[in-house]
Amino acid sequence: MTLSFTEHLEQRLRESPPKQKGERTRLRLRIATAKSLERHGYHAMRVTDITAGAKVAEGSFYVYFTDKTDAALSVLSELLEDFLDLAVKSSSHRDPFDAIRATNRRWLSVCRANAGLMRCILQLGDEDPNLAKLAQRANRLWYERVAQSDAKRRRSPKGPAAALLGAYLLGGMMDELVRKLIIYPDPRFAELLEELKADDNAVADAASIVWLQVFHPEMKAPAGLPRAASVLAEWMGMRA
Repeated sequence: MTLSFTEHLEQRLRESPPKQKGERTRLRLRIATAKSLERHGYHAMRVTDITAGAKVAEGSFYVYFTDKTDAALSVLSELLEDFLDLAVKSSSHRDPFDAIRATNRRWLSVCRANAGLMRCILQLGDEDPNLAKLAQRANRLWYERVAQSDAKRRRSPKGPAAALLGAYLLGGMMDELVRKLIIYPDPRFAELLEELKADDNAVADAASIVWLQVFHPEMKAPAGLPRAASVLAEWMGMRA
């Protein structure tokens, strides 16, 4: 599956276009909205940017959407409710660290491919309670899945609440990591990563070391890690 939500929408229009002309026009407007959000951001985006991108008359826009906010919410809601979960899913791995690493690497890759849209979720989420709730729901469903998997593995009746708390805390770490790495890059953090020669995958691997310590404290960190993950694992006493 493509990492880019805009490309995902374009693929849908290309491979399985809606039968009704009006629905095809609406989808073209949504694609143009996604591109404008990615390029300009929510506040700077104009309706004329959308209509120019979709190659439709400005008046036609208002047949399908009330205003630019309505169009933006249509795009960002689908991104949150459907696309992110599907895009981040990775193939199954038997080794716990490989499974954690694959998910975290995929998450950073998806956020990198949709950096502008992810920024717009933060921008518009402050103004629209419904979008904020969708973002919280998407996170909660992911955390609950992690907690249920851990409880099943441990076969412990005390597991779910503690595991869910752990998932919330680590999920918050990943959200903040995306902010500092991709959405609103932190120059000092960038300097640290440059010193460690750490790309996105190395950062994901380092984060995965923390996940492993919380959910699989009995395990040691694997060999062959990028430097950033390796020095963190050694500092945490996780190297064999």
